[in-house]
Amino acid sequence: MKFSYPLISILRQCLLIVLLVCAFIVSALSQASSRIEEIHGVAYYIHDVTKGQTLYSISKLYQCEINDITAANPGSDNGLKEGTQIKIPAAKSRIKGASISNDPGRKFLMHEVQKKETLYSISGKYNIDMNDLIAANPGSDQGVKKGQTLRIPIKTEAPKEIPQDKFPHTVKPGETLYGISKQYHVTPDDIKNANPGLKDGLLAGEVILIPTNIGPEVKEDEGPAPLQPVKITGEIIEESYDIALMLPFYTNYKDTMETRENRMRDVALQMYRGALMAADSLEKEGLNATLRVYDAIDSKSMTNDVLAKPEMKEVDLLIGPIFRETFGDVCAWGAKEGVHVVSPVQQPNKVLLQSPNMSKTVPATATQWIGVARHVYSKHPKDNIIIIDSKNLDDRKAVDSFREEWKKLSGDSLKNIIVVADAASFNVKDKYAAGKKNIVIAPTSDKKVIATLFRVLGDGDIIVYGNESWDDLDAISVANRNKYHVHFPQTTFIDYDNPDVQRWIEAYRKQFKTEPGKYSFVGYDVMKFYGTGLLKYGRDFPNHLNEIKTKVYANGFDFMKTSNESGFENQFVMIIGTEEYSLIREK
Repeated sequence: MKFSYPLISILRQCLLIVLLVCAFIVSALSQASSRIEEIHGVAYYIHDVTKGQTLYSISKLYQCEINDITAANPGSDNGLKEGTQIKIPAAKSRIKGASISNDPGRKFLMHEVQKKETLYSISGKYNIDMNDLIAANPGSDQGVKKGQTLRIPIKTEAPKEIPQDKFPHTVKPGETLYGISKQYHVTPDDIKNANPGLKDGLLAGEVILIPTNIGPEVKEDEGPAPLQPVKITGEIIEESYDIALMLPFYTNYKDTMETRENRMRDVALQMYRGALMAADSLEKEGLNATLRVYDAIDSKSMTNDVLAKPEMKEVDLLIGPIFRETFGDVCAWGAKEGVHVVSPVQQPNKVLLQSPNMSKTVPATATQWIGVARHVYSKHPKDNIIIIDSKNLDDRKAVDSFREEWKKLSGDSLKNIIVVADAASFNVKDKYAAGKKNIVIAPTSDKKVIATLFRVLGDGDIIVYGNESWDDLDAISVANRNKYHVHFPQTTFIDYDNPDVQRWIEAYRKQFKTEPGKYSFVGYDVMKFYGTGLLKYGRDFPNHLNEIKTKVYANGFDFMKTSNESGFENQFVMIIGTEEYSLIREK
C-alpha cells in the first residue's frame, strides 16, 4: 500500500514532544446564563449556545461535569448548534455566588449579593419581577448588603397537554423514525410535523406524538418493507483505492496542551500505528491503495479545510474523525460525495440518521445491553434477576434496553425480574430467591452507587453484571470481582494468552519501539476489516459488510442497517466474565 501523508515528518516529531498541561481559557465573551427554570422538579440554567461553544467550554463556564450536561440534554453529545438552548443542572453547577436551596418545598437559587448589587439589578439579572424577589426574601425591601444570601424563585414548567388527534409513543432502544412510521402506517414527515423538535433525531426513552388522523388502513398481514441496498455511484471495481484517516494528532497546536488533548493524541497515535500495520498486511494480500492521513482535532474549520482538499474527491473510504463536534459534518460530506464514512469510536446512533453510507464500529450502550440481556437469558432464563436502577438518565436507558429485550425473548414476561431503585441501601438481599442463582444487573458507572451495591450484596450464589466501564474500574476490588463473578459487556477485548495476539504485539513492539494499547488494536482491526472489504468487493463493500471475513485480534463485526435512510451499526458485543481472578470471554 502506498502512503501519501504530509504528516509523516511531523508525526515523528510528535512522538518526541514533551506533554504539557495548562489551564483551559474560557472566552471573555462567554457568560453563564442567569435564567433558571424548574422542569419536572429539577432546576436548570437555560443556556443559549453561541458560535464556537462546545460541551467542554460550556462545562467549564458553569463548572458542571460534561456527563451531567449530556444527561440533561439527550443528543447534545453529538454536537451543539449555535442559537439552540440547552439545560444546565443548577444543582450540579458551581457558579461563584450561586447554589440551589435544599428546602423540601419549592426550589430556589441561592444568590450571594456582590458589591454594588441592588434588588433592581439582581431582579434584572435573573429576569424576575422585583415583587417576587422581595416576597421570597422578607425584609429585603429595606436594602441588601454585600455577602447577604437571597433566594431567587425558580420558574416552574407548566404541564403539557397531549392533543386529542395524537397519542404518545415512548421510543425504544434501536428504534428509528422510519421504523416507527411503518409501525403506525404514517410517514416520517407526518411524525416530524407532529413533533417540531424532532428534526435532530430520536432518543431512546423520549416520548413523541403520533398523529392519528392520517395514514392508510392497517393490514394484518403487512410486514416491514425490506431494506434497500446502499446506492454506489461510479465504478465499483478500481485499479487502486484511496483511504483517508482523520485523527487528532494536534501537530499544529501552538498552545500548551491539556490532559484531554494529550489523551486524544495518544489515542490517535495508537490507532495510526495499528492502521499502518494493517495497511502492510493488506498490501501483501493484494490491495492497491493510497493511505492519506490528516490531522483532525475538534475544530469545524480545520475539518472543513481537510474535506475541501482536491485529493479528498478521490477518497473511497474515510475512517474518523473521533470528535462528535465534527463527525456530523464529515458524515454530511460523505453522503454528498458518495464516500463511506466509518466511526471507529463510540458515537450515539443519532449520527446514523440520514447517512445510509456510513457505519459505526462501536455498538451504542443500548445495543450493548440488548446483548447482555440475550446472554443472561441464554444462561439464566429461570433464575432470579435483580436490576439496579440508579435513576441516572443514561443508566435508565440501559435498564429499559435490558427489560425490553428480555420481554421479547421471554414472550412478554418479566415475572422473574425485580427492579430495585433505593440508592441508599438497595435492599438487594431482601430480593434474593432461595435455590436459584441471583443475577444482579447494575448498568451504572457511578462509583458511589457501585460502592454501596457491593457493601450490601452479602453472600450466596450471586453473579453481578455491570457496564462497559467496569473493565478497569478501581471502585470494585479484585476480591469482589472474583467473589461475585463480575461480568460486563465489551466491544474490544485483548486476550493476552492468545498466541496470535502475542505475535502481533511482538511485531508492533519491533516496528514502533513501544507497547500497543487498546486503540492500537482498534486501528488495526478497523483498517483490516474495511480494507479487506475494498479488496474483495470494491466500492460496493457497504452492501457486503457481514460477508467480509478477515483475521482481527480484539474486535468483532456484525452489522445491521438501521433503516433505508440511515447507516450501519455494529452489534457485535462480547460478554467478559471473572473466574479465578482472571478475565475470560464468555461463549
